[in-house]
Amino acid sequence: MNRTTIFTLLITLFAGSIFAQTKTYKSIEETRGSEDQVVKLSLIGQHLEEIPPEVFALKNLKFISFKDNKIERIPPEIGQLKNLLYLDFTNNNITELPPEIGELTNLRFLALGNASSEKKIKHTGNKIEKLPNELFNLVNLEELDLSQLRIKKLPARIAKLTNLKELFLSSNLLEALPAEIGKLTQLTNLGCSGNRLKEVPRELGNLTKLEWLWLGYNDLTFLPSNLKKLTNLQSLYLKGNLFTKFPKILSELPALTKLNLSRNEIKILPEELNTMTQLEVLTLDDNQLTSIEDKVSNLNKLKRLDIRNNKIPIEQLRQLQSLFPGTKILYNYKKRG
Repeated sequence: MNRTTIFTLLITLFAGSIFAQTKTYKSIEETRGSEDQVVKLSLIGQHLEEIPPEVFALKNLKFISFKDNKIERIPPEIGQLKNLLYLDFTNNNITELPPEIGELTNLRFLALGNASSEKKIKHTGNKIEKLPNELFNLVNLEELDLSQLRIKKLPARIAKLTNLKELFLSSNLLEALPAEIGKLTQLTNLGCSGNRLKEVPRELGNLTKLEWLWLGYNDLTFLPSNLKKLTNLQSLYLKGNLFTKFPKILSELPALTKLNLSRNEIKILPEELNTMTQLEVLTLDDNQLTSIEDKVSNLNKLKRLDIRNNKIPIEQLRQLQSLFPGTKILYNYKKRG
């Protein structure tokens, strides 16, 4: 399940739980004469190039989605929608945020990123580079999507958003995460894949409620020992980094069931891997492994093991198949020059 799928699921759950019994208006025309009754407005995929000014007169509006339009500018009037709980600008052409967005202090959900493929958003999609200070006045936010933008720096003010449960920062230009991210202690999902991170702060270990963590496609070579405090972490995505060694700290994560370390430069697996008996999915394809069988023999809960594009002998595959008859094992022997 990728980041977009997870985020879409979270959107559906969030909107469904709060607005399940609320009428959804699907055009400005439909709201005319009923402005005071409009709580939920969906303007998804209507080729809008600007926000209809009539929107700002809907004083009881709590939910609005502008997803999949061509909006280039968020006017300052957005600050008039004081009752908003849910605001979605996914997949537009926005380049900056007005300070007035910080006046929406009841917001619980805010999506400013892009859910399209990266190839597509080179030609369309939001291209926000800088986050205004006022954004961090939204202290009631629980879900924030800033993925696939052009953000180079995450301000230390992120620490103010202490109610965040889901934060998506993947596919930006981040070279570091601030230590203050460790103050977001309610986080259960954190996506930081596809950036330029060479390390993650030790304060990440303070996020003890984390269940999902995406750090793939960065430049990581090690993980801080403090991450052993992530005792609720269930899924860890480290694909496409620069690890030459399997991070032994992972063996101290008791809830971890899904681990992806594919496309790294790992040559040898440690004995500690065999203690991770709770693992259900282990992905190690596209590394430099030459042996595996004796390092995973205790992993009796494995449902899926991917060891493709390594140099593991066929004999070890047969041993694994005998040892784990119910496990899906993906294998080929990659000849390297």
